Amino acid sequence: MAKITGFYKKKKDKKERRADRSADWAVKIVVLTFMLSLISSVLSQVAVGGSDILIATMLLIFMIITSIIFDVIGVSVTSCTLCALSDAHKESDGVKNVALALIANAEKVNNFCADVIGDICGVMSGACGASIVAAISQTFGLDAFLPSILVSAVIASVTVGGKALCKRIAVRNSESIVLFTSRRLYSLIKTFKRKH
Repeated sequence: MAKITGFYKKKKDKKERRADRSADWAVKIVVLTFMLSLISSVLSQVAVGGSDILIATMLLIFMIITSIIFDVIGVSVTSCTLCALSDAHKESDGVKNVALALIANAEKVNNFCADVIGDICGVMSGACGASIVAAISQTFGLDAFLPSILVSAVIASVTVGGKALCKRIAVRNSESIVLFTSRRLYSLIKTFKRKH
Protein backbone atom coordinates (compact mmCIF):
# COMPACT_ATOMS: atom_id res chain seq x y z
CA MET A 1 0.00 0.00 0.00
CA ALA A 2 2.85 2.37 0.92
CA LYS A 3 4.52 1.63 -2.46
CA ILE A 4 1.30 2.49 -4.34
CA THR A 5 0.89 5.71 -2.34
CA GLY A 6 4.52 6.62 -3.05
CA PHE A 7 4.04 5.93 -6.78
CA TYR A 8 1.00 8.24 -6.98
CA LYS A 9 2.80 10.89 -4.93
CA LYS A 10 5.73 10.82 -7.40
CA LYS A 11 3.33 11.14 -10.36
CA LYS A 12 1.59 14.04 -8.65
CA ASP A 13 4.92 15.78 -7.92
CA LYS A 14 5.96 15.30 -11.56
CA LYS A 15 2.69 16.85 -12.78
CA GLU A 16 3.11 19.78 -10.39
CA ARG A 17 6.69 20.37 -11.63
CA ARG A 18 5.46 20.32 -15.24
CA ALA A 19 2.69 22.79 -14.36
CA ASP A 20 5.24 25.07 -12.65
CA ARG A 21 7.52 24.94 -15.71
CA SER A 22 4.56 25.74 -18.00
CA ALA A 23 3.57 28.69 -15.80
CA ASP A 24 7.19 29.96 -15.78
CA TRP A 25 7.36 29.71 -19.59
CA ALA A 26 4.01 31.52 -19.94
CA VAL A 27 5.23 34.42 -17.78
CA LYS A 28 8.56 34.61 -19.67
CA ILE A 29 6.89 34.55 -23.08
CA VAL A 30 4.37 37.24 -22.06
CA VAL A 31 7.21 39.55 -20.96
CA LEU A 32 9.31 38.72 -24.04
CA THR A 33 6.37 39.28 -26.41
CA PHE A 34 5.53 42.60 -24.74
CA MET A 35 9.12 43.85 -25.05
CA LEU A 36 9.60 42.65 -28.63
CA SER A 37 6.19 44.01 -29.72
CA LEU A 38 6.99 47.35 -28.13
CA ILE A 39 10.37 47.53 -29.89
CA SER A 40 8.95 46.36 -33.23
CA SER A 41 6.09 48.88 -33.01
CA VAL A 42 8.53 51.74 -32.46
CA LEU A 43 10.87 50.49 -35.20
CA SER A 44 8.03 50.03 -37.68
CA GLN A 45 6.71 53.53 -37.03
CA VAL A 46 10.20 55.01 -37.49
CA ALA A 47 11.01 52.87 -40.56
CA VAL A 48 7.68 53.28 -42.32
CA GLY A 49 6.66 56.75 -41.13
CA GLY A 50 7.08 59.15 -44.01
CA SER A 51 8.56 56.50 -46.33
CA ASP A 52 7.29 56.04 -49.87
CA ILE A 53 4.97 53.27 -51.03
CA LEU A 54 7.80 51.17 -52.53
CA ILE A 55 9.77 50.92 -49.24
CA ALA A 56 6.58 50.18 -47.28
CA THR A 57 5.58 47.46 -49.79
CA MET A 58 9.05 45.85 -49.71
CA LEU A 59 9.06 45.86 -45.91
CA LEU A 60 5.53 44.41 -45.90
CA ILE A 61 6.56 41.55 -48.22
CA PHE A 62 9.60 40.86 -46.01
CA MET A 63 7.38 40.72 -42.88
CA ILE A 64 4.90 38.32 -44.51
CA ILE A 65 7.70 36.01 -45.73
CA THR A 66 9.36 36.09 -42.28
CA SER A 67 6.06 35.20 -40.61
CA ILE A 68 5.52 32.27 -43.00
CA ILE A 69 9.13 30.97 -42.60
CA PHE A 70 8.90 30.98 -38.80
CA ASP A 71 5.50 29.30 -38.95
CA VAL A 72 7.06 26.55 -41.11
CA ILE A 73 9.85 26.08 -38.53
CA GLY A 74 7.33 25.89 -35.67
CA VAL A 75 5.16 23.32 -37.46
CA SER A 76 8.20 21.26 -38.54
CA VAL A 77 9.61 21.07 -35.02
CA THR A 78 6.21 20.04 -33.65
CA SER A 79 5.72 17.42 -36.39
CA CYS A 80 9.22 15.92 -36.19
CA THR A 81 10.01 13.19 -33.66
CA LEU A 82 13.35 11.99 -32.33
CA CYS A 83 12.84 8.73 -34.25
CA ALA A 84 12.31 10.66 -37.49
CA LEU A 85 15.78 12.19 -37.40
CA SER A 86 17.27 9.39 -39.48
CA ASP A 87 19.69 11.71 -41.30
CA ALA A 88 20.99 13.22 -38.04
CA HIS A 89 23.93 10.77 -37.98
CA LYS A 90 25.42 12.68 -40.94
CA GLU A 91 25.51 15.88 -38.89
CA SER A 92 28.06 17.06 -36.33
CA ASP A 93 27.37 16.55 -32.62
CA GLY A 94 26.62 20.27 -32.24
CA VAL A 95 23.94 20.22 -34.95
CA LYS A 96 22.45 17.01 -33.52
CA ASN A 97 22.29 18.53 -30.04
CA VAL A 98 20.53 21.64 -31.37
CA ALA A 99 18.02 19.45 -33.29
CA LEU A 100 17.34 17.33 -30.20
CA ALA A 101 16.90 20.47 -28.07
CA LEU A 102 14.41 21.92 -30.59
CA ILE A 103 12.33 18.72 -30.62
CA ALA A 104 12.50 18.31 -26.82
CA ASN A 105 11.13 21.87 -26.49
CA ALA A 106 8.72 21.63 -29.44
CA GLU A 107 5.85 23.43 -27.68
CA LYS A 108 8.05 26.38 -26.71
CA VAL A 109 9.67 26.56 -30.15
CA ASN A 110 6.27 26.50 -31.84
CA ASN A 111 4.93 29.12 -29.43
CA PHE A 112 7.89 31.42 -30.11
CA CYS A 113 7.96 30.92 -33.90
CA ALA A 114 4.23 30.93 -34.66
CA ASP A 115 2.90 33.23 -31.94
CA VAL A 116 5.66 35.63 -30.86
CA ILE A 117 7.34 36.14 -34.24
CA GLY A 118 3.96 35.89 -36.01
CA ASP A 119 2.47 38.63 -33.81
CA ILE A 120 5.50 40.90 -34.22
CA CYS A 121 5.37 40.48 -38.00
CA GLY A 122 1.63 41.19 -37.80
CA VAL A 123 2.26 44.46 -35.94
CA MET A 124 4.88 45.54 -38.46
CA SER A 125 2.70 44.44 -41.40
CA GLY A 126 -0.09 46.61 -40.00
CA ALA A 127 2.24 49.63 -39.82
CA CYS A 128 3.38 48.99 -43.41
CA GLY A 129 -0.23 48.63 -44.51
CA ALA A 130 -1.14 51.94 -42.86
CA SER A 131 1.75 53.63 -44.69
CA ILE A 132 0.61 52.14 -48.02
CA VAL A 133 -2.97 53.30 -47.39
CA ALA A 134 -1.76 56.83 -46.58
CA ALA A 135 0.34 56.91 -49.77
CA ILE A 136 -2.57 55.65 -51.93
CA SER A 137 -4.97 58.17 -50.36
CA GLN A 138 -2.59 61.08 -50.95
CA THR A 139 -1.68 60.04 -54.50
CA PHE A 140 -5.24 59.49 -55.73
CA GLY A 141 -7.01 61.92 -53.40
CA LEU A 142 -9.20 59.14 -51.95
CA ASP A 143 -10.78 58.72 -48.57
CA ALA A 144 -8.65 56.26 -46.53
CA PHE A 145 -11.65 54.04 -45.60
CA LEU A 146 -11.83 51.81 -48.69
CA PRO A 147 -8.05 51.45 -49.30
CA SER A 148 -7.62 50.59 -45.61
CA ILE A 149 -10.14 47.73 -45.84
CA LEU A 150 -8.65 46.41 -49.10
CA VAL A 151 -5.02 46.56 -47.93
CA SER A 152 -5.88 44.86 -44.59
CA ALA A 153 -7.79 42.12 -46.43
CA VAL A 154 -4.89 41.52 -48.87
CA ILE A 155 -2.32 41.35 -46.03
CA ALA A 156 -4.45 38.92 -44.01
CA SER A 157 -5.31 36.67 -46.97
CA VAL A 158 -1.73 36.48 -48.30
CA THR A 159 -0.32 35.74 -44.80
CA VAL A 160 -2.93 33.10 -43.93
CA GLY A 161 -2.85 31.60 -47.44
CA GLY A 162 0.96 31.41 -47.40
CA LYS A 163 0.95 29.70 -44.02
CA ALA A 164 -1.77 27.24 -45.09
CA LEU A 165 0.17 26.36 -48.25
CA CYS A 166 3.45 25.88 -46.37
CA LYS A 167 2.04 23.85 -43.43
CA ARG A 168 1.75 20.74 -45.61
CA ILE A 169 5.32 21.21 -46.82
CA ALA A 170 6.45 21.67 -43.20
CA VAL A 171 4.79 18.44 -42.03
CA ARG A 172 6.04 16.36 -44.99
CA ASN A 173 9.61 17.69 -44.80
CA SER A 174 9.85 18.20 -41.04
CA GLU A 175 13.14 16.29 -40.65
CA SER A 176 15.06 18.21 -43.32
CA ILE A 177 13.63 21.56 -42.11
CA VAL A 178 14.57 20.83 -38.48
CA LEU A 179 18.11 19.82 -39.50
CA PHE A 180 18.47 22.88 -41.77
CA THR A 181 17.29 25.14 -38.91
CA SER A 182 19.65 23.37 -36.50
CA ARG A 183 22.61 23.94 -38.83
CA ARG A 184 21.81 27.66 -39.07
CA LEU A 185 21.33 27.96 -35.30
CA TYR A 186 24.53 26.04 -34.57
CA SER A 187 26.46 28.35 -36.91
CA LEU A 188 25.04 31.37 -35.05
CA ILE A 189 25.95 29.82 -31.68
CA LYS A 190 29.53 29.16 -32.86
CA THR A 191 29.86 32.72 -34.21
CA PHE A 192 28.52 34.17 -30.95
CA LYS A 193 30.92 32.05 -28.87
CA ARG A 194 33.89 33.15 -31.00
CA LYS A 195 33.06 36.81 -30.46
CA HIS A 196 32.67 36.36 -26.70
